[in-house]
Amino acid sequence: MVVKRVILIFVALFALLTVGAQQPVSSFRYGLPAGCEQLLLVEAVEGCHCEVALLEAEDGVWRTVATIPGTVGYNGTTTLKREGDGCSPEGVYQLRRGLCYVRDFDTRFPMVQYHERDMWVEDVESDLYNTFLPNADDSIAGDRLWQRRDVQYRYIVVVEYNTDPIVRGAGSAIFIHAWRAPGKPTAGCVGMAEDDVKRVVEWLQPERNPHIMIQRRQ
Repeated sequence: MVVKRVILIFVALFALLTVGAQQPVSSFRYGLPAGCEQLLLVEAVEGCHCEVALLEAEDGVWRTVATIPGTVGYNGTTTLKREGDGCSPEGVYQLRRGLCYVRDFDTRFPMVQYHERDMWVEDVESDLYNTFLPNADDSIAGDRLWQRRDVQYRYIVVVEYNTDPIVRGAGSAIFIHAWRAPGKPTAGCVGMAEDDVKRVVEWLQPERNPHIMIQRRQ
């Protein structure tokens, strides 16, 4: 019991010391666009496990707001993403919209409440590949968001990977969403606890041009 308490105290002290600490730009493997002042730095560390840092820039200095445990794809990360490969795409991508099952949060970040027949198209042969499709026909293949509304998709932040332009077969439906269970990998998205996804949604500010950087820690 004493050992457990010591460990918990150490973890708490470490969190207090790291939050607000300066984040060295040298840890960024990819460049950031001009005007980006919010960044989710996702660093895969072992297998599917990753550390997600919420970073903010003030006067050109990046500081850590919070760190969150997360997961990436069951096959890790890749710089050459393909549909169905089980990998999360490395690189820098904009965060400019999200989807939700219920609106029980306070944010300026654009969130669209999806409904029973809405989906994200994953059919490589479709002209609508890698797009959000309201009131979708049953014949279209894709991620039926409603089916996982209470498990993983209460809140979704869309990672703008392969959305402009869209390359068929290069991967689709890359989100930040709740994991199936603590530590469980995704099929290519970034997973974390549901409360942490909500925290991200409430933290994001569109006027600060938020992005996500996915990389493997060296």
